Amino acid sequence: MHKTIIVAAVVGVVFTVVFADGVETLSDDAMKEKIVSFVTWPSRLCGRATVDFWNEIKSRKLTNCSWFDGDTNRLARLICELAQTNDARTAMTMTRALGEYGTVEQLPFFYSCATNPVLGKIAVESVLRIEGVNSNSLEVVRSYLCQTNQFPVANIGDRTYLCRDLLGRVFADPVLTCYRPLLLGMIDNFQIGLNVTPNGVDMAIISVTPDYRYSKRRLAVLRAVKQRLDNDAQYMAPTNHEAALQIDVYDFQTNYLTTAINELVAYPEANLPD
Repeated sequence: MHKTIIVAAVVGVVFTVVFADGVETLSDDAMKEKIVSFVTWPSRLCGRATVDFWNEIKSRKLTNCSWFDGDTNRLARLICELAQTNDARTAMTMTRALGEYGTVEQLPFFYSCATNPVLGKIAVESVLRIEGVNSNSLEVVRSYLCQTNQFPVANIGDRTYLCRDLLGRVFADPVLTCYRPLLLGMIDNFQIGLNVTPNGVDMAIISVTPDYRYSKRRLAVLRAVKQRLDNDAQYMAPTNHEAALQIDVYDFQTNYLTTAINELVAYPEANLPD
């Protein structure tokens, strides 16, 4: 079969399109355009399709596209370059795509995003997908959980969801038993110092360690969390929609904590196991 090579100079940029046995090889810039179009196209159809259609959209893969050249490392590199932008929406979209197609080469990028309140959850989940649970990936989790950046209301539960998923993963796999004390310690520190939606994490810990439900340790954590939330609530005023939503979150969490603490102190506290 004959091979045809076409080279075209457009505004100073050289694009090379090679047709070999029916396979099209695109330049990096042309490939980026294809990636952006593929990744962002579903969002332009918002509200125009059925649930079944959206499920089909989610099953689409960049690697199945006719223009994909089979080089997954190149694909991941280009998505990573697209993700490094000041446009928050594009950064999130591309980081999410990189979470699916990224390789070990992108780990430094994911590490750098771990303390970002918007991209952090995607970055940490990507690290866990690529590396699995180990001392390095758990250190990335720690940096994400312990960040003090203000989370938007839309992302306020992201760290809680990550804790719940990680607890289920670590306690379901006997191979990961050695990481359980480390993970629980990290989560305790997060609960006491930073978490504004502690109820989900509290229930998740109980689900994997039932003895925790009636323990001095849990009582101490719940009391510390409630005291911090009560202190923070003194400075909250419903001056806008976002602040009002935050107050609703705090009120719900305080009610949960009060009920849980009262349930524990109904027993002789000194008799609770550690």
